[in-house]
Amino acid sequence: MKKIYSVLGFLMLMSLALSAQTKIYAPTLKAPENGKINQMPDVVLDWQAVTGITLDITYEAQLASNIDFNDAVTFPRTDLTSVQTTDLIFGRQYFWRVRAFDQNDPSDWSQTFSFQVVWTVSLRSQPSDGAMVDSDPEITWNPLTGITKYQFQIDTEYAWHTIASGVSTSLNSGTVLNEADIWAVGDGGVILHYDGTSWTSSESGVTEDLKDVYFVDATHGYAVGTAGTILFYDGSSWAAQSSGINSDLLGVSFADANHGVAVGASGKIAIYTTGLWSEVISNVETDIYDVAMVSENNIWACGLSKKVVHFDGTTWTDQVVGTKDFYGISFQDDNNGWIVGKGGTIYHYDGAAWIEENSNTSSDLYSVSTYDYKGYAVGKSGTILALDGGWSVVSSGTTKALQGVSVIGSYGVIVGASGTILLKTNEGFNSPALKTITLSSDITAYKLSNLLYDQTYYYHVRAIHNGDTSAWSQVKSMTTKATVTLVAPIDQAETDLLILFKWSKYGGTLEYIIEIDDNSNFTDPSLFYSDTNSIYLISSYFGTEYFWRVAAKNALDVSDWSTPFSFITKNETTLLTPVDGQIDVSSCPKFTWTEIIGSPEYELLISKSSDFTDPVSAIAQTPYLQCAAQMEKNTIFYWKVRGVTLLDSSNWSPVWSFKTEGYIGINEYLNGEAVSIYPNPNNGDFTLSLESYSTDEYGIKVTDIAGRSIYINTITCLPGANQMNISLPDIQQGMYTLIISRGDESITHKMLVK
Repeated sequence: MKKIYSVLGFLMLMSLALSAQTKIYAPTLKAPENGKINQMPDVVLDWQAVTGITLDITYEAQLASNIDFNDAVTFPRTDLTSVQTTDLIFGRQYFWRVRAFDQNDPSDWSQTFSFQVVWTVSLRSQPSDGAMVDSDPEITWNPLTGITKYQFQIDTEYAWHTIASGVSTSLNSGTVLNEADIWAVGDGGVILHYDGTSWTSSESGVTEDLKDVYFVDATHGYAVGTAGTILFYDGSSWAAQSSGINSDLLGVSFADANHGVAVGASGKIAIYTTGLWSEVISNVETDIYDVAMVSENNIWACGLSKKVVHFDGTTWTDQVVGTKDFYGISFQDDNNGWIVGKGGTIYHYDGAAWIEENSNTSSDLYSVSTYDYKGYAVGKSGTILALDGGWSVVSSGTTKALQGVSVIGSYGVIVGASGTILLKTNEGFNSPALKTITLSSDITAYKLSNLLYDQTYYYHVRAIHNGDTSAWSQVKSMTTKATVTLVAPIDQAETDLLILFKWSKYGGTLEYIIEIDDNSNFTDPSLFYSDTNSIYLISSYFGTEYFWRVAAKNALDVSDWSTPFSFITKNETTLLTPVDGQIDVSSCPKFTWTEIIGSPEYELLISKSSDFTDPVSAIAQTPYLQCAAQMEKNTIFYWKVRGVTLLDSSNWSPVWSFKTEGYIGINEYLNGEAVSIYPNPNNGDFTLSLESYSTDEYGIKVTDIAGRSIYINTITCLPGANQMNISLPDIQQGMYTLIISRGDESITHKMLVK
């Protein structure tokens, strides 16, 4: 009975187990992975399939913007393992979960995953921010799915613009009271004030470097700096105050006119209460760079060693946040604060904890200022980040280190190295030059045209679908080139009369305007036009200096003139042959000299006297001339050449001389060097080259080894080189003799036929 009882007990347990497990398992979520950011507004929710008791398995997905799913959207049940979302809100965090149904028996809900929809469009790296561009640059961005269209804006004005400060020292901090009351402080005790029109210097009375400035109102301003410096502004002048701290003070903040705080090197902290500064002990030993006094009993500060310091009205505490040093802090209220620091680090305080945010930069950030859940952070190499739902890089127009920022609504100031100041007087993209272009969702590039030359432009892009419009992308700037760059002829070059002018290509240009003048002031220029970046022009004057420049033109604008170049046309040629002083020159020589390209003619003078009292003149259209008649033997001749146009002639070349050959006997007109055969051996087809000293008739005969004539011809040769092609059809292989005769003179050449 014991054995039977055990088996029955086992069967009963199995039955109970099967009954308990009829409920289907919850699905496992796949994508988007938990915590993923930058998801498309039509992201696909994907999960693993599960099995059940039956084959009728369906799934139900929920999507919500609250983690408790009290605003959940429930998708219709489906037998697929994914659902397609549509029109999700840009930048919003969503939570999602799925449960399975075995027929109508539901599983538990899956684990909850979250993801965040992309905030905005991401511009591609080219053109880079601040790039120099042609007048037809192409703007590109990364594609988004789940949208209906893009909007592209371009303008000549943006919120931040550079303004002259009048100083070259480093400016470290600024603060804005209103559009006509802005302050900046810097090294060497520099204090500047902006009254809505210009910056003027304000006497500080100190030479220490001032690191931070804060104004409660127009009659309560404070600046702190090195060696424990504290200055107070009462509405008319600055005066020093004592804190009892001698080390550097790096940050200052006030809650109201009677409550303030200053922080600095080695963790030093001074509290201001109704006219009196006093040092407090915080137990922080690292440098504290910045401080935000939210209220008398709520103070936050940050600094080196990843330290974030807090005062709750009773106790100072510190904590390590992240892995990077912090340089700037800003609080809007008790539950919203930001710290920025090394390597583009940004953390947000939500009232309970510090949470890292994506800064979209790796540049060090030195200062941050926020208002109404918007704001700016600035840092190394001209970096500016804008907060509007998320952080995005915007154009600064400078590569200088930006060390302080202060914004209130539409007004702001940024200060930095070398006296750099940028002002913000509005949100930008509101000038008469603004263009807003709507593009279809499948377009991720837009080619501009007819931009003004030497003009800075700002642009951004956003996406739109049926349920929402994204924030604008980061703002980038680009500046169109002022003009072209001349290439050839290089500056101060010597040129021929026919000249190729060339300059850098300027994209988007319809035509180029070329000015050429013999006066550097271009008082009476000749104008030429070209639709390419080069043009051939010809001068009629030798040895003349010209100046030239080029401007580009599109449908809306003409560029500045390029930096002018000059050139001078050649004024003489160089003789080549016969070589100066050469003897035994043929009595019918070929004269050669260097070419002046563009010169239509050359004049050659030949004389037996060096002063050319009895010259023979000849005109050539080429840089060489073959003599037309035999010259006297054994005689010294002098010769020179110049270029000639209809309006001018060049200088004569230097005079060269040569001596003709003496009498050499019967073969003075015909010798072995005057005749050549090519090729030799040949197949019966060959070229005969004959150098003649005059216009004469020559007899040509070919005989075989037995003396039989197989080819006879008579040709007329001109002075110089003469060539004729000879073909001997059906000729047999063997040795043949070529006989060239003139009158009673003759010369023979052997020729082999293979």
